Amino acid sequence: MINGHKISIAVTLIAVLVFAASAVIAQDDGDVFSQEITPLTTIDCARCHVQAFTSLRDNGGAHKMDCSECHEQFHVTKKDITWEEQVPACANCHEQPHGDAADMLDCLNCHSDAHAPIASLELDKLESVCARCHAEPANQMTHPSAHSDMGCTDCHLDKHGYLPKCTECHEEPHSTFESSKTCMQCHPVHDVSKQLYSDDIPNEQCAGCHDDQNKQLKQGHLAHAKLNCTFCHANEHGTVPSCEDCHATPHPAEMTKDFDGCSSCHGNAHALLPGE
Repeated sequence: MINGHKISIAVTLIAVLVFAASAVIAQDDGDVFSQEITPLTTIDCARCHVQAFTSLRDNGGAHKMDCSECHEQFHVTKKDITWEEQVPACANCHEQPHGDAADMLDCLNCHSDAHAPIASLELDKLESVCARCHAEPANQMTHPSAHSDMGCTDCHLDKHGYLPKCTECHEEPHSTFESSKTCMQCHPVHDVSKQLYSDDIPNEQCAGCHDDQNKQLKQGHLAHAKLNCTFCHANEHGTVPSCEDCHATPHPAEMTKDFDGCSSCHGNAHALLPGE
């Protein structure tokens, strides 16, 4: 005769094993846990996440809303997911303003916590963070230059990709020249440069404003045809060089005293023929 007590124990053990096996299967299939979780309110979240809650409540952050509007997956998680993976991506709501650069960094590398009053740029972070994408300008800024004592955010304070105008700090020295030209066409901004334009600027670049002179020099038979513009115009923009800087003075002062300069007799230096 089978002992009723033993039967009861066997049934209990079988039930426990069946329940345990079903729990393992539910977890091993990679799906969410089957237990029902009562949805949490923002006040429920605040019991653990006090700082985030009070910041949004008291300061009116850029994301002043219920927690569940961003954190839809709290507590009901897949077994292999980490809490970092549970944090929603900024791109879920925000368009990507940074192009390919976004793949290199996390939004919070530059922007403050989304729970902060304003999820703005954190300027104290940026000097090192900018260099991760903009390595060449960062390297150039380490050398002596007109801008070497400045940080990235002294000029780049607006949205990513915005290029400030040089005239926001510098007066406009070239008001007589074409407004279509930009300072950076002649003045490298981050480079180890002088304040003046560099010696290796091609004539074609000068021709953007000085087309007539460039056309004259391109005639190969002229005396100065093989010279680069900056060979003579190596100083401040608009300064006309003296012929005596390269050429001797062949005429006595009595002969030239009534003339304004060499060009009075020899004509335009850009169209000067050899021997003239």
